[in-house]
Amino acid sequence: MHRDIKVYISVLVCVLAITSFSYADTVFMKDGNEEKGIVVENYFDRITLSTVDGEKEIRREKIKDILYDRREQNLLKLGDYHQQKGNIMKAYSYYKKAYQLNPDYKEAQDKFINLRAVLLRRPDKQLRDDIARKQALFKESGKVYAPQLAEEISPKAEEKLSAATGLLLVSENEMPKVRQVLPHSAAERAGIEKGDLIYSLWGKLTGYMELDAVCRTILDNPSPEIVLVVERDVIIKPELSGKADAGNIADIGFSLVMREGGLTIADVKASSQAAHQGLVKGDLVTAIDGKPTRYMPLKEAIMLIGQGCSKGSVDLEVIRSLTLWRKEL
Repeated sequence: MHRDIKVYISVLVCVLAITSFSYADTVFMKDGNEEKGIVVENYFDRITLSTVDGEKEIRREKIKDILYDRREQNLLKLGDYHQQKGNIMKAYSYYKKAYQLNPDYKEAQDKFINLRAVLLRRPDKQLRDDIARKQALFKESGKVYAPQLAEEISPKAEEKLSAATGLLLVSENEMPKVRQVLPHSAAERAGIEKGDLIYSLWGKLTGYMELDAVCRTILDNPSPEIVLVVERDVIIKPELSGKADAGNIADIGFSLVMREGGLTIADVKASSQAAHQGLVKGDLVTAIDGKPTRYMPLKEAIMLIGQGCSKGSVDLEVIRSLTLWRKEL
């Protein structure tokens, strides 16, 4: 299911619909070849390139470089490069430029906000600097500064994650899945539910990541504010099923619009069946009854939802951005 539910960029979809890739991303391969298309999935170890011949999965070890058609994507790539090199300020400047150029570019927004939080806090650096100042002061007085640190056995990654967030995870089809949300926890307050797939953390896709790496990404972030995207099923069983007006999605409680992020829930009526089943404004609909919406026109999406409701139910696969405030241990 999740393999067909990725980042949706309607502007690029429009380009794809023209079937002319005069505006496209270029993947430079290590063997000297080039691939043109649109990067629709960007994992840490592979990409999915949408081309006129269909989608191609390309492993990163075969890629020399990627030149994106959109300027903000290239700025984001430069930010990633400098962050990997440890040049945080340089990375921050590129993320900021990408975000300012396109405030609707979710990945740029997440990385900009995340790095800004890191720069504002930098708790480990502040602690080291504080210790260094105290050591210098004690040295001048002829004393030795040796703070007593409480010793404790570090719990396992799952135990730490559970204590800090209330999340218990399991890997399912190479995706981290929430198998339990502890009551009264940070995860419950964030709106995370059992069965959710953690789709991304700070704009970084989690597909094919080991669970330990997912835990570290959450626990080692200098800021307790964790921006994540979850993927879940919302099944709507309207009372109008079988009636002639069941195909009108406005009557079952929500409306759709096509935005840059993809097929988006524009509004949800209070006390409607859609609201009762947990659909919220801003959700991205990535599949309708198992059919991916990546290249689906708005009219077709509305028609499919109407058909499903007429039959008694419609299964909407959605992705939703949430903010988890991690508990400091």
